[in-house]
Amino acid sequence: MKAIKLLATGALLLGAAGMVVPSIAADAKPCDSGTYHTGKDGHHGGKHAGHFGRMERALDLSDAQKETLKSQREANKAARAALHDQLKEARIALNTATEAGANDAELNALAETLGRLQAQQALAGAKNHQAFLAVLTDEQKQTLAEMKSKRMERKGSRKNDSESKSS
Repeated sequence: MKAIKLLATGALLLGAAGMVVPSIAADAKPCDSGTYHTGKDGHHGGKHAGHFGRMERALDLSDAQKETLKSQREANKAARAALHDQLKEARIALNTATEAGANDAELNALAETLGRLQAQQALAGAKNHQAFLAVLTDEQKQTLAEMKSKRMERKGSRKNDSESKSS
């Protein structure tokens, strides 16, 4: 009996949250307005907008390294934007086809296209990360590895905390 009440309460709360979130999202301004989801300098990024700056300071990058990394980012900017646009179009096409009741063959083809684009994005990210690591010294790579392990520890502890609260 207690489990049924708990399940019913959870379903009720989940349903209520499902009604509130879309109404909040409907009030949000679109990204094109230049104010929603932007950092101090007007660029996208919000909470994590200063992430690279903090990493630069933590790794104590030289001016030459900063310039190299900046030129790498700029060189990849157009390709990243094009791939981002292709992914957006593929998602829209798949969603539109789903809502229109497309057959399985069409959905499979659209899903394969989306998957191929996501794989390209993952590969581009891996190559960019390799290029980033190639600029770092051995000491900086060690510092980066330590930062990553601390982040994973925090992530694991948060996950364990949330699991213990839900039990």
